[in-house]
Amino acid sequence: MKLASRFFFVFVLLSSFNVEAKLLDKIAAVVDDNIISLSQVIRTNNNIAIKKNVAPMIYDKSSFTNAEILNISINKFLVRSKLTDIGYTITDDQVEAQIKTNQERLGVDRKALMGFLKQQGTSFDEYFETLREAIEYSYFVNRVISPMISISEQDVKNTYYKNNIKDSRMNFKYALIDYAISKDQIAKPGKGQMEEVVKQYRVNSNLPEAYSTMTVSNLDDITEEGIAPEMKSLLKETDEGAMTTPILLNGHYHIFYLAKKDLVETEAFASQKDKIKDELFEKQVKAEIAVWFERERNKHYIKISL
Repeated sequence: MKLASRFFFVFVLLSSFNVEAKLLDKIAAVVDDNIISLSQVIRTNNNIAIKKNVAPMIYDKSSFTNAEILNISINKFLVRSKLTDIGYTITDDQVEAQIKTNQERLGVDRKALMGFLKQQGTSFDEYFETLREAIEYSYFVNRVISPMISISEQDVKNTYYKNNIKDSRMNFKYALIDYAISKDQIAKPGKGQMEEVVKQYRVNSNLPEAYSTMTVSNLDDITEEGIAPEMKSLLKETDEGAMTTPILLNGHYHIFYLAKKDLVETEAFASQKDKIKDELFEKQVKAEIAVWFERERNKHYIKISL
């Protein structure tokens, strides 16, 4: 009888411990057959410094809420699933090889690395898995996201221009389509009036009676040398593929369509264009990744309980 009582007491005690453990380690989310516990989320947030050091492209802020950490954890499984689909799996051997490479680059041995991790309040296993996460993310960006992104030379030039709009040293070369009509043929165009006429003409080649004498001319390789200051300013303010507002020149109202707008390269531009291209690429990568994760979530079972 006493033995049975003791057994019952131990059973109740263990059961209470299990219930408490489950409460403490609440399930924060389920991604397909992967479980993310609340304790994992909290642990990650407490070790964010080492995470930022190992995977700065993922942990790219100074601090995160638990909800943001959970979101990163969910994305990790989506990335891993995609890599599996296209035949990529980051093995333990690959992660170990990268650790050894890092040790050689930093001039430290495994003992020193372990000591550093201990000082940071993290374990080797956590470091190992964070490095795996970083390698997976790098593969994901290179194999899945990067092929969808294209940064043109014109994108770089437009950005350089916007960043240096007040720099008087910048010069452009244009290919223009000039839509012109004598000021004697029409009254001063109202706001948007002539622009709308030109837009419709570009679509259907039809002109209203009042604009029947409008002429159209192609102007190629137009540089800024020798053009009227007001026209120079107007063209600089207009993007490639857009139309200017009407301008009165030599007795005619003109609207210019910018078929091409090329920045004449200077040493200043040449020294900045690689950096600008990298910044534009990084910006597009982040935008494309956000869209990709939103779309990919619809393909997986995801249950969030945080």
